[in-house]
Amino acid sequence: MGESCLQNEPLAKQSRILVVDDDELTRIYLENALAAQGYQVTMADNFDAVKAAMQQESYALVLMDLVFVNHSYSGFDILEYIRTVCKHCGIVIMTSYPCTHSAVQALRIKASDYLTKPVKQHELISTVENILNEATGEPDTDEQDSNISGDRNLSSREMEVLQMLYKGYNYTEIAEVLECSTSTAKTYGKRVYKKLGVRSRSEAVYEALQFKLIQQ
Repeated sequence: MGESCLQNEPLAKQSRILVVDDDELTRIYLENALAAQGYQVTMADNFDAVKAAMQQESYALVLMDLVFVNHSYSGFDILEYIRTVCKHCGIVIMTSYPCTHSAVQALRIKASDYLTKPVKQHELISTVENILNEATGEPDTDEQDSNISGDRNLSSREMEVLQMLYKGYNYTEIAEVLECSTSTAKTYGKRVYKKLGVRSRSEAVYEALQFKLIQQ
């Protein structure tokens, strides 16, 4: 019965997710939010736990904090190790202190996305769904136009959205600032991604900094 139920699940839901964070409350929050959506989740609170987890299981996605208090390593050190054993898994970086340096580093390690903590549940689930659906080849039901043009001719409103993405705003917060619906804010975000020729926040920030489209 269990095997039959698993076979009926979307491929993305069969993918195992590794959550890496040294804060217990954050781990509990992320585990509960993901498990409630049917995802298989493994938790790790330090570098050794990550190594043990990666040796025992294969993961489609890693959710990774950047700062590990009272440790000599950072999230980037752990991610470099993960890339040596899991070249194609998705990686989402979570940080309370978004900045240009970490955004550029995220792109260098080919991170799938870059989220600002505390991560809202709807933003977490949306990000996870998009990354796993793309990895398994399943269609993204929210994506109405996935073509990439890379023309960089952003409107003034799209520039506002880009600036807020750089500062770590989620789409609900962007919608509040722009006084529009969340779906409209997401549409602006998709246009920004399309015009910059990117697929993630970290790539958008990197491209925007390269072409001096945003103010630091």
